[in-house]
Amino acid sequence: LKLIIYSRRACPFTATLSSPRMAEALPGFEDLNLWIVVPKGGGDCREFELTADPKETGEKVKKRIEKVCGIPSHDLELFAKNTDVEGSKQKWIVEDKSLESQEVRDGSIITVGVHGMRGDAAEADPETGEVASDAVNTSISRKGDASYYHAHRRKGDELPEEHRIASGGAPKKLGDVAAPLSEPVAAGKLIMAFAQDGPAEDSRPERRISNYAWGDEQDFVKIYISAEQESDAVNAAAAGTSGEVEVTWGPRCLKLRIRADKFDWVLELERIYYEIVPEECKYRVSTGKRVTLSLKKKESFTWLKLLKPEH
Repeated sequence: LKLIIYSRRACPFTATLSSPRMAEALPGFEDLNLWIVVPKGGGDCREFELTADPKETGEKVKKRIEKVCGIPSHDLELFAKNTDVEGSKQKWIVEDKSLESQEVRDGSIITVGVHGMRGDAAEADPETGEVASDAVNTSISRKGDASYYHAHRRKGDELPEEHRIASGGAPKKLGDVAAPLSEPVAAGKLIMAFAQDGPAEDSRPERRISNYAWGDEQDFVKIYISAEQESDAVNAAAAGTSGEVEVTWGPRCLKLRIRADKFDWVLELERIYYEIVPEECKYRVSTGKRVTLSLKKKESFTWLKLLKPEH
């Protein structure tokens, strides 16, 4: 490694760092050489090398890939796999943190997931003869190690569907009052309100369901509210056969209402990333375990995000 050192009183001269330890004494000095893999559809990929500063955020890398490929950065998801350690697994690159803080190292392979990209049909497994029936295994069957789902593959017994999920977020304290203050009515709420027949019922106090998880299941996206995280809401749902549970569906929104004795538990989603088919959506209550919402996709491509960010 050669450095050109400047002085106010002398001409520049070149110094050589012959020891790896000396090079390590200058953290962040060297750029990262990343190998980018972007799907083009039909099972083909575009591959190219990208040099990035370790201080760059995931969002900036997305924008640089957008310039090269012409795909909007908000439709991209990045997954990094370091190649300097055997057995390294892929990990999701978040937008607001630097590559360095996410332990992305020189030589990493960055696999790009594209929202809404259709894939070709999955091939049968040569050992079992089975064809993958969900988004994760379909991707793995076509791409193998190149699949951005590969890090999540598990052999042996299949996991229960409620475990093949992405978390809705850490628990948040909602306050100590029984009913929150009223909020401005958003457009999604108005659409759903006008879609209902007959006059609205007397308003009841509401408590928000803030913990949920979701997973892509080919033609449907499923949302899970489990008793482990929302025990009071799930218990209030009982068996869901006597009017305890009500769901209002819109093309890009939904509202789940679970009736307790003195108030309602509510999960309201207003910025669903892609369109759903309201009349084909449904829910199921597993008594004492979970409430499952099944969102029928309007178009059957893989979802990498459930909600669009607020702007």
